[in-house]
Amino acid sequence: MRVAVPSDGGFDGKAVPLDMAGGIAIAEIGPDGVKEIKVIKPGENAAGELKREGVELVLTPEIPEELALKFTKLGIMVLTGVSGKVKEVIMLALKGTVKNAFKAGLGMAKMGRDVVTRKL
Repeated sequence: MRVAVPSDGGFDGKAVPLDMAGGIAIAEIGPDGVKEIKVIKPGENAAGELKREGVELVLTPEIPEELALKFTKLGIMVLTGVSGKVKEVIMLALKGTVKNAFKAGLGMAKMGRDVVTRKL
């Protein structure tokens, strides 16, 4: 699964909201762990850019509802409420914290303070 985290400093930075990001870190999560793919500059159409990169999940502290809907219309899931360094945030997905939330099959599923959005 390819995940993206808006960041203030690539893979060594902190997760930040997309509108504050200097870059978006993209990683591949698989049975062998995390593989850093690349960091891209956010543009006018971040949702389309991430779709072209094969991203399936965006992990971000917060996101406007309108932008979250753009991601979900493209089949990209969004998890909000994350904080910390990009590598730590990606480990949430690797450990299955994110994957387990999606098993509920809900459009919006609350995990504590986090909200998971998925394509309906």
